[in-house]
Amino acid sequence: MEGSLVMTTEDATWVARAKAGDQTAFAALFARYERRIYAFVYRMMGNPDDAFDLTQETFLKAYRALDKTDEELNVNAWLHRIASNACMDVLRRRQRIRWLPWEGTKHDRASYVREDDPEGVLIGDETQRTVQRVLDRMSPRNRQAMVLREYEGLSCEDIGDIMGVSRSAVKSILFRGREEFRKLYLQTEGQP
Repeated sequence: MEGSLVMTTEDATWVARAKAGDQTAFAALFARYERRIYAFVYRMMGNPDDAFDLTQETFLKAYRALDKTDEELNVNAWLHRIASNACMDVLRRRQRIRWLPWEGTKHDRASYVREDDPEGVLIGDETQRTVQRVLDRMSPRNRQAMVLREYEGLSCEDIGDIMGVSRSAVKSILFRGREEFRKLYLQTEGQP
């Protein structure tokens, strides 16, 4: 699975070398995960400047905490958790959450409609705007879980690692998130 958080042998080697002070090993981890973390943060924040700053903050925090990690470190889950916490901190301070529209992700309308189908494109654009309005109104925790599941394609175990909750708690959050989305969607559907 694309979003899998399985530790690779290469990651383990880089982590061990980085812990021993090899800066090029940490640079290799940065090169491997920077785009993925940036994309995640961008989806959470909806702003390229915030995404750049919080991605840098994520890797700075990771670098500082690397020597406190255990040998079985799941680098991808660890970095997503740091990034997720950084995003949630900023969003709580702002008291509002903005989300990137569905376009430009694996849920891009081009994957659902053909460009030579103007009616399909129009319907897809309207659906994206409606989904965006619904996401803008969802609670932060439910949105976080939904983005990790729908954008990142992560399993409940992986989402639990990132959010710091159990697998069963993730299932509950996703259930509540889907219910919240459904109710808000029905309320939003008829609005201009």
